[in-house]
Amino acid sequence: MKGNKIFNNILFVLLIIFLTIFVSNKYGYFEHEKHRQVALTQEQIERFEEDIKNGKDISLENYKVTINYQTKLSQAGLNISNYISTVIRKGVNSIFKNVEKVVNQK
Repeated sequence: MKGNKIFNNILFVLLIIFLTIFVSNKYGYFEHEKHRQVALTQEQIERFEEDIKNGKDISLENYKVTINYQTKLSQAGLNISNYISTVIRKGVNSIFKNVEKVVNQK
């Protein structure tokens, strides 16, 4: 009974995720974002060409657009992942040191 309820909850969450992606794709959200990125790139190209015509100093940093997509939630996930990685690395190193001691005993 409990397993059936868990399965139904997982199925419901997957359905919601599917519907969200389906609707956003249907109404062009992803295409809009791609178009916006292309327009931004086109603006940078035009600015670059204008600066060349005007003889201004050209530096890649003036035309590069960096967008930080990291949120507080993704930063927290990254911190947790790094912590778990450190703990596991220390544990594995400790295990291998102990195995090395056992193997090297005469």
